[in-house]
Amino acid sequence: MDVEFGDYRLKQGERLLLGPNGQVELSTRSFDILAMLLDRPDEVISKTDLFDAVWPGLAVEENTLQVHISALRKVLTAEMITTVHGRGYKYAGPRPFVATAAA
Repeated sequence: MDVEFGDYRLKQGERLLLGPNGQVELSTRSFDILAMLLDRPDEVISKTDLFDAVWPGLAVEENTLQVHISALRKVLTAEMITTVHGRGYKYAGPRPFVATAAA
């Protein structure tokens, strides 16, 4: 499934992020975090939910999640991912939608 948001396309089947200048390099974990945020754009996703989905069964430091969020903010625009203090993170960019397979 491809998801478009603004000038970006997340190609989940191929695990690619395409931006206005072509392919954007993302780590596996950053890709998974972005996919989860885009899948639930109207929700604040708790850090616990992100840890459970992206690092299932592993004990991970909170700083690790912050590093991946920071990496996403650098390749997108910082405003697309907001921190909701004490609760988690929320996608706040252009409304994502499922795109056709072309492109």
